[in-house]
Amino acid sequence: MEPKIEWSRTRRDLFLKCPRAWYLRYGHPTSSSGREDVTTSRRPWDLMLRAMKEVLVERLEDLQEGKQWSALLLKHQLKYALQKQMNHTSRSIKKRYFEALLRYANHRFALLWRCRIIQQLEQRKHACWYVLDRTESVSIGKWRIYASPDLAVLIQNRWHFIRFDMQSAPKKSSDEFEANAMVLWAKHRGGFPQNESSFRVHTIGWRRGFWHTETFEPSKNSVEQSYKLLEYDCRAMLELHRYGHSNLAFLPLATQQKTCESCSFRFRCPGGEDLVIARQEQTLLELEHKSVSSKTRG
Repeated sequence: MEPKIEWSRTRRDLFLKCPRAWYLRYGHPTSSSGREDVTTSRRPWDLMLRAMKEVLVERLEDLQEGKQWSALLLKHQLKYALQKQMNHTSRSIKKRYFEALLRYANHRFALLWRCRIIQQLEQRKHACWYVLDRTESVSIGKWRIYASPDLAVLIQNRWHFIRFDMQSAPKKSSDEFEANAMVLWAKHRGGFPQNESSFRVHTIGWRRGFWHTETFEPSKNSVEQSYKLLEYDCRAMLELHRYGHSNLAFLPLATQQKTCESCSFRFRCPGGEDLVIARQEQTLLELEHKSVSSKTRG
């Protein structure tokens, strides 16, 4: 029986950074059901970002119901969400660092709320809009896809999908592909148009001290290309899953040492202490394995 491969931007990012960590988290028989929640090993900074996202969704849901937040309530909710995240981590954090993280979160959140689309929603310029659940998945072929936007806003007969990234990576060639995955999700979910021209997708992410908005206009061709790339990812994940079951020792390691530094598996991974040496040892092991195999066949 083939494993169920699930695709999301988080999983894809981990798969590209470290195939071994992806397998241990999502493909190994001892893995959890797969929804990523390894809070215990996350850095305080990452927990702050998670807390911000949680509060953003809560505030948007209240805004949809016509409830306004004061600055004092926002500060309280951010503090509560951050403390809740910290309660589930094994890392200790000093009070001064906690307060500094809270200041960062309040500052970023204040700037985020000034974004054009949020201001338009607050001013009731758009009558039809929804806060969506990012954990809602769809089946596309034999793959399960997690690509829901955070917001769907109907503006002049076109659906605008918005995804918020609390910390954006530098721009990359796959940005449009990942954004178009929201359209693939919508077409298979139901309740949205099937024509690609009925959508516009936006990603709003924090990068270099500001909230930046990237906008893409999907076409039939660009969405089809996105599906091909998504399917390529899923097939590669499936192949690694099969390979890991046969021989865990040869699974590819991380591409960069900094990936290992924040990895929850670093204490039981060959690359956890020195990635360069671990790669060299893995190469020697592979050569030895091939040599033994060829002698056995001979």
